[in-house]
Amino acid sequence: MAVMLPSRDAVAYRRCAELARRVAARGWDVVTVEPVVAERPALRETGLEQGVRQFALDVAGARPFLGDSPSEALLAELFVEWPVDTVHVHLAGDLADAALLEKVWLLGIPLVASVHAGWQPPRGEPAQAFLADQFTRCDLVCVADHRGLQADWLDPASPVLDHSSPRSGKGWADVYRELAGDLDPPETDLTMSVIVTTYQRPGPLHECLAALCRQTLPGERFHVVVVDDGSAETAEPIVVPFLDRLDLTFIRLDRNVGLGEARNVGVEASRGDILFFLDDDDEPAPRCLAEHLRTYVEHGHEVDAVLGWTGPTADRVTSVEAWLAFRGQVYMSHEGLRHLSIGDWYQFWGGRSTIRRAVLGDARFEVSFAEDADLAYRLATGPHGLRVVHNRHAVQRVRIGLDALSLMRRAGRVGQARAHLAERHPSLRTHPAFRGTTYEATARKLGRRADARLRLLTADWPVVVEELRRRPDPHGKGTLLDRLHSDLVTVSSIEASLGWLLVARRAAARAEGRPLRIGVSALSPLLGEVAQELAEAPQGSAVLVVGVPPGRTFTGDVTGGPGTLDVEVLACDDADDLWRACDVVASFTPVDGHDPARHALPLPRGTVVDSLRRLLHTRDLVGSFR
Repeated sequence: MAVMLPSRDAVAYRRCAELARRVAARGWDVVTVEPVVAERPALRETGLEQGVRQFALDVAGARPFLGDSPSEALLAELFVEWPVDTVHVHLAGDLADAALLEKVWLLGIPLVASVHAGWQPPRGEPAQAFLADQFTRCDLVCVADHRGLQADWLDPASPVLDHSSPRSGKGWADVYRELAGDLDPPETDLTMSVIVTTYQRPGPLHECLAALCRQTLPGERFHVVVVDDGSAETAEPIVVPFLDRLDLTFIRLDRNVGLGEARNVGVEASRGDILFFLDDDDEPAPRCLAEHLRTYVEHGHEVDAVLGWTGPTADRVTSVEAWLAFRGQVYMSHEGLRHLSIGDWYQFWGGRSTIRRAVLGDARFEVSFAEDADLAYRLATGPHGLRVVHNRHAVQRVRIGLDALSLMRRAGRVGQARAHLAERHPSLRTHPAFRGTTYEATARKLGRRADARLRLLTADWPVVVEELRRRPDPHGKGTLLDRLHSDLVTVSSIEASLGWLLVARRAAARAEGRPLRIGVSALSPLLGEVAQELAEAPQGSAVLVVGVPPGRTFTGDVTGGPGTLDVEVLACDDADDLWRACDVVASFTPVDGHDPARHALPLPRGTVVDSLRRLLHTRDLVGSFR
């Protein structure tokens, strides 16, 4: 149990410290953290008193403790390394870190917040607005003092718990226990196999295996299969030191076959009753495997698969990237997921989920990207269906490096994958995520793409979330954080739409027996490169459409090369005309410090030549997400 105390000069300080001691007397291992103004951030252990281990958190500067990333990073490391099962934040005094609530939520730790009399929200905004935003991330919110506090923002149904009576220790100990859940692994004969697929990431793989060594589930109750998907250098040197610490099987493939097929290899080598598909950059928290098993044990055959909780690792939790990825829902959304709720088949997320071997049966992964959705849909539409249950205590954390450019590229692949799945399963086309009209409507916003991309890739953004929250948006209303989030959501949705349309239009061209229409502006420096590649393509596979802006003429010779090339010149009032006339466009946006060839087509990676070759020569555009 970790308790964030208010500053020592707050009226509520002594009451909160006494409450922590009473909870410790009830059998909890309690850590208290007291914020102190200092010259530089530091976390100092100050002693053990009445069963409570005490820490002082030195907060640099005399300003209120709000979004102090170095201090919050120290706290995150403490919470994860302890490890902490529940956090209780007391909001009282100037140094109460309200921004910490968000970080605790990102780490997946159950959170309690107590609001004490006299506390005022930071940033000068109304308490109702601030708390409505922050407290949506709490598991429990209570008003510690009735007098002197305007609590019109609080849901009337929110519990008010006593913080000061002699009996408060038992009451709070019970609350924490309920939020944390059962801390001991379940008693069961069920066994688990953890299938870890890896490719070219030795460092993250080492951390993943080290995290598996720290599980509360005894090592003899789970088996680990590591599948090296054809890395240039074998992952064996990383795996060998763990052979005497884990029941581990290592398999190296002689070529990169993609995530889906690599997982199939792991399934064949596994032997557990429950299969856990884990990515090599994931680090399961100590209780993760036990909590997955617990769901099957306690809920029986009502559960076919279990989805855990995913957030950033402690060293990434204060980053803007982590906020965008998880809080901003650009990478992953936990909205609507309630502990032990039964979710849709679509919530069987690869790298985050377990499944009963008996439910999987003979079914296997059949595609390389969105392989989880494809498998889940086939199982869900089978005779037995697929019931996915979310366990919030099954926490794993990922060392994300999701910069804006990576998120844009990923969005394009997601769009392509969904289009492929809609082709494979026509009945899916009524699902919002696979409906073509959704993507066609978004693609009409193409005009917003260039400005938003330029801002995302060239702007000198502050690296601290709270600094972004404080600065006004020079391009519109709100803050810089609002602008960054809005631009990234806009561009990602457009990239996903372009990816979807690319696959859909290529499929339509093949069905109609016509060549693929590939557009490029007459002003683009990519014109020669695109023309040369298309000239070497199979006869009749593509037509080059050269878009000419108003007031200009096109006399260039783009028919060079050993092959022949069909060329069509199109007068365009704007870029949208070219997009409407073509199946795909090799667009160009000059961005300082970025290779424009890598942004030419909404394809996963590579130069424009790589993209065109995959476009014209491969059946599955998505390929391996590696």
